[in-house]
Amino acid sequence: MATTSLASQCRVEPVNLHDADQFAEIQRQRVICGWSFDLQTLQTWKEKQQAAVKSLFWITVPDSSTENNYPIRAGHISLNAYCDPPDLDLARADKSALTISSFFLLPEYRAHGLGQRAMALVEEIAVVEPYGSPRCRFITLTALSKRHIDDDGPEWRGVWERLGKSPPSFSIKEWYEKLGYVSWKEEPLYEEIALDGQVVKIWEAFMRKEVQSTSPSEPS
Repeated sequence: MATTSLASQCRVEPVNLHDADQFAEIQRQRVICGWSFDLQTLQTWKEKQQAAVKSLFWITVPDSSTENNYPIRAGHISLNAYCDPPDLDLARADKSALTISSFFLLPEYRAHGLGQRAMALVEEIAVVEPYGSPRCRFITLTALSKRHIDDDGPEWRGVWERLGKSPPSFSIKEWYEKLGYVSWKEEPLYEEIALDGQVVKIWEAFMRKEVQSTSPSEPS
């Protein structure tokens, strides 16, 4: 299947974490991702779904080897009206700002244009109910700071050796910039434990994209 065709057939479908098979598949994909795969985290996601502040979607493509083109769950992405720790610049309960998180594609489905297509679909969803809202003005996200790729020093590019991990092959921040997202600040957001037991701080760029210039409920 051609790359352009695969991306054009990409869809996003709601995840049902109450379904045992879907719960197991999300956990399998999170283990491959390497983050947020423990049962406590996934149970919290289920609770946030029930509270209507987390909308988790499968990123699907049709399986041409099946008679009915049964959808393959190639990854997942979440659109949230909350963040942890709370930050009103990232997400608001009234959905005027929604944040993207837990964005993951299985390795075999990367470099096919699916990520860009999934982002475009979620941006469309963000401004309509029930998962988004006509009040939504900004979509936000955080992305690994380029300093962890470009800058020398044990606290920047050196963190990967300290963590025993391979460095990223590209800048995800630059990838989001190509989609129209703009960074307004950078802060240490996560902590990891290095091989020597020391705490390593991971810096993230806070980014956003305006999806509506004004809310429909606001005067123009």
